[in-house]
Amino acid sequence: MSSNRFLNPAVIVCFTALLAAGPAFAQTPVGTAFTYQGRLTNGATVASGPYDFEFRLFDDVAAGVQAGPTLTVNDVTVTGGLFTVTLDFGSVYDGNRRWLGIAVRPGESVEPYTPLTPRQELTGTP
Repeated sequence: MSSNRFLNPAVIVCFTALLAAGPAFAQTPVGTAFTYQGRLTNGATVASGPYDFEFRLFDDVAAGVQAGPTLTVNDVTVTGGLFTVTLDFGSVYDGNRRWLGIAVRPGESVEPYTPLTPRQELTGTP
């Protein structure tokens, strides 16, 4: 009785292909964009309708230096006070804490933006 000590060549090819493909998935970068969800009110009234937003990153909650560009997102639909935007400041995250400065105005307005306070600290969330 003989015993076959070698693997089938088809199994070896398949296994080798899986090993070669594995690292490619692990090395795909996540990117720098993230989703921000907020709640907007006008005094005691819940906001609804289109609004224009400006977003800036800072290295301090109240003062500090701006990190990265100013992002303007026009005509964001706010429903029942809630809104969602995707923001991408690029590669400005260096491990230091960051705060998001937000300014807003009604969507049809050409008036200056109203800064909202306080700035929102950005933290990692799974």
